[in-house]
Amino acid sequence: MGTKQQLLDEFQKMESEREAILSEMSSYSVDVLTKKPDSDSWSVAEIIMHLVVAEGGALAYMRKKLEFGGHGKSSLGAALKQRLLNLAISVPVKYKAPKVASIKEGENPTFEEASTKWNELRNELLKEYEAMDDNLVSHELFKHPAAGKLNVLQSVRFMRQHMNRHIKQMRNTAESVA
Repeated sequence: MGTKQQLLDEFQKMESEREAILSEMSSYSVDVLTKKPDSDSWSVAEIIMHLVVAEGGALAYMRKKLEFGGHGKSSLGAALKQRLLNLAISVPVKYKAPKVASIKEGENPTFEEASTKWNELRNELLKEYEAMDDNLVSHELFKHPAAGKLNVLQSVRFMRQHMNRHIKQMRNTAESVA
C-alpha cells in the first residue's frame, strides 16, 4: 500500500518540480506573471493560487480526519480511482476547477504573494507527512471532489500530477502574454 519513506520520496519529487517552476517563472516580469491571456483564463499567479487552494484543502481534510477519526485503509478501488484520475488530468482537455479548489472571485494575487503562500503550505504538508505514523500512509485521508477517497500516498501522487498539468499551463500562459 505504501510506506512513509515512499510518501516522503514522492513529496520530495513534487517539491523539486515546484521549486524548479517557481525559479523559472521568477525570470518573467511582474506584469507577465499577473496578466491573463484572456478573460476565461488564469494568470500564472492565479494558477499558483489554485494549487494553494487545492493542496490546502487536502491538508485541511487530512487534519480533520486525523483529529476526528473515521478513516481506514484504502481499498484496491482507491488505486484504480487514482489511476483513472491521473489519466483524466493527463489528457489535454480543459476542466473547470471544482468549487472547493477555485480561487476567490476578484482575488488578484501577485506572483510573490502566491509563491509565499505555496511555500508556507508545502512546509505545513511536509511537517504533517514527517510526523505521520507509517501505518497511516495507507489510510484514506484525502478526498477528491470527483474521485472520492484516496490514501495519503495516492493523494501526493495525484497532487504531483495535478501540479505538473498546471506547470504546463504556467509556461503556456507566460509565453502567451510575454
